[in-house]
Amino acid sequence: MSEDLNVLLVEDLETDALLVLHELRRGGFNPIWQRVQTAPELCAALGSCTWDVIISDYRLPGFDAPTALEIAKQSQKDIPFILVSGTIGEVSAVELMKAGVHDYLMKDNLNRLPEAVRRELRDAQVRTERKQAQERLYQTLQELSSFKYALDQSAIVAITDANGVITYANDRFCQISQYNREELVGHTHQIVNSGYHSQEFFAQMWQTISHGHIWRGEIRNRSKDGSFYWVNSTIVPFLDALGKPFQYLAIRTDITNLHDELRLRKQAEEQLIHNAFHDPLTGLPNRTLLEERLELAINRAKRLESYHYAVLFLDLDRFKVINDSLGHLAGDQLLQSIAQKLKTHLRDIDLVARLGGDEFVILLEDIESIEATIKITKRILIDCQTSLMINGNEMFISTSIGIVFATKEYRQAADLLRDADIAMYRAKAQGRNSYKIFDAQMHTQAVNRLTLETDIRKALEREEFVVYYQPIVDLIGGRLVGFEALVRWLSPTRGFVCPGEFIPIAEETGLIVQIDRWMFSTVCQQLAKWKTNFVHFPLYVSINLSAQDIRQTSLVEDIDRILAQTGLEGESIVLEITESMLIEDINKTIDLLTQLKDRKIQISIDDFGTGYSSLNYLHRLPADHLKIDRSFVSQMEEGNRNYQVVSTIIALSNQLGLAVVAEGIETPQQLQWLQQLGCELGQGYLFSPPLASQEIETNLLHEDYDKLYESHLLNALVSKFKFLI
Repeated sequence: MSEDLNVLLVEDLETDALLVLHELRRGGFNPIWQRVQTAPELCAALGSCTWDVIISDYRLPGFDAPTALEIAKQSQKDIPFILVSGTIGEVSAVELMKAGVHDYLMKDNLNRLPEAVRRELRDAQVRTERKQAQERLYQTLQELSSFKYALDQSAIVAITDANGVITYANDRFCQISQYNREELVGHTHQIVNSGYHSQEFFAQMWQTISHGHIWRGEIRNRSKDGSFYWVNSTIVPFLDALGKPFQYLAIRTDITNLHDELRLRKQAEEQLIHNAFHDPLTGLPNRTLLEERLELAINRAKRLESYHYAVLFLDLDRFKVINDSLGHLAGDQLLQSIAQKLKTHLRDIDLVARLGGDEFVILLEDIESIEATIKITKRILIDCQTSLMINGNEMFISTSIGIVFATKEYRQAADLLRDADIAMYRAKAQGRNSYKIFDAQMHTQAVNRLTLETDIRKALEREEFVVYYQPIVDLIGGRLVGFEALVRWLSPTRGFVCPGEFIPIAEETGLIVQIDRWMFSTVCQQLAKWKTNFVHFPLYVSINLSAQDIRQTSLVEDIDRILAQTGLEGESIVLEITESMLIEDINKTIDLLTQLKDRKIQISIDDFGTGYSSLNYLHRLPADHLKIDRSFVSQMEEGNRNYQVVSTIIALSNQLGLAVVAEGIETPQQLQWLQQLGCELGQGYLFSPPLASQEIETNLLHEDYDKLYESHLLNALVSKFKFLI
């Protein structure tokens, strides 16, 4: 197959050009050619194409080979230039070869032209490769020179042979050691040995570098005048073809003035590493270190049949109350004290870590049984109840503990922590200051709980919640005075979901805030509608607020906005807050309730008697009602403890000028006792269950009382009550 050849012919005779092309084709080339006859044509051709070879006649009209050669050289393109002539003599040919012509042939002997072309192409390739290699070599030398200059300017450099004899020392080495180069070269570094380091130190160094590894460290050396200096040293071995060191490059940095600073920096680095794995407040291991230890325990349990371990997840009960009431400083001191208490119950092989907040996790390594785990857990529960003095305040704290006695089925630390956390929440739910051991059913329930949370979010989006209204009755005058608004969930998949199932989850996740805002807006819209449709409507509606609502800074603003949108006055609304919500931040709560009272909104203290409120605070609250919790009403027996509690609450409310509302009235006997005690208001299934708004309109908000009684919605007390509007 012919070889392509780009040929530039400098020839005035077409016949001679064709002879040249014929010889090239005969020699196996496929010439791609152009013929030029003048200097301008040659310049143009050199600038427009890439040529493999120039073949030139010696003499052309007004042009010749020497001129063509000079033009080719000025183009700075290394193109083989072959002279073909029938008239040139030996002397002229030699001169042209000296000037740069690569070869010449006589026109009557063109048969060696292909061979000459191939030889010149090979030579041109060699010249190109040699030039590229020279350029690379020059660049490498420049880089090495720059590197050496930079290294000499910034570091103390020495090169030794395989035995440690110095073969090169740069100026900085001479300056710092105070030896001249001649004194250093030919000696080992023993010449600057300060005697500070042990023989073992240098033996370890030689052990490292003689095996071809880089050694790094700090060395104290002695200069010629006896003064000492510190260097941060890196020794790099250079290896021969057999992998054995034949010389060493030592690069050192003078750290004499910075040695103390470097020592402090190292300490700081060590502290940073410590902080990365430890809690800064208590000094206990943090989640990162705990998870590493848990992973080790998991892997060990897989290998050793006899190895058992347990995980305890601890959460302090009511820590937030202490933190909020006494301040974060006191809370921090309490956490530190608890951390020290926990450490006293553990062995050296065990670990206690703080996850954050008031959560701690204990890893009991190599524990023989669940009974041994429970024994330690009980000791911790008892110890945590011991009083603590924090800033002059005596504190009592308890804790809820979830236990996982690990099995080989665990594959990752996150699963252990998840299950221990689930068990801890179960312990907290059953009454706190207790422990629970995890079982598979708990995990199933937790998954169901998560699913329920997801469904609650979807229910908000799909508007699946509805409001029911339970009548509130004047127990003395037999008059309907208002309603309590109660949220209900009608799920298309779950059906009617009991509030006791979804309200606690909504409170934990904060979704209760969205539910309560929706409910407040819906109730106000319904109230506005009733006031429009029923002219004489002096009734109020009582709406519950959660602890999360109280903490929302936008609560008052949101209430103002909804009241303005619906055109309602605040006097139509009663807001209920639970007694336990009062103790979180009593002063802030009083301020908030005062703002609500300024808007003529009434305040009711719900579930009174079940919380922790202080009488000292109660008289300061801008409240209008106390609601007796249904747990007292439902278990009333004349003269028993619950009866006395109800009596006391009613008496207290009378002294404070507050109205009393009894919840959960279900029997005529309960009603009679409450009337005898002077309870003013009540609600319960004895009168009516919670009703949908349409049922309220149909059965209560009209003047057809006979129909009202026939409906049986107010049960058996027709003779004693006429619910008048």
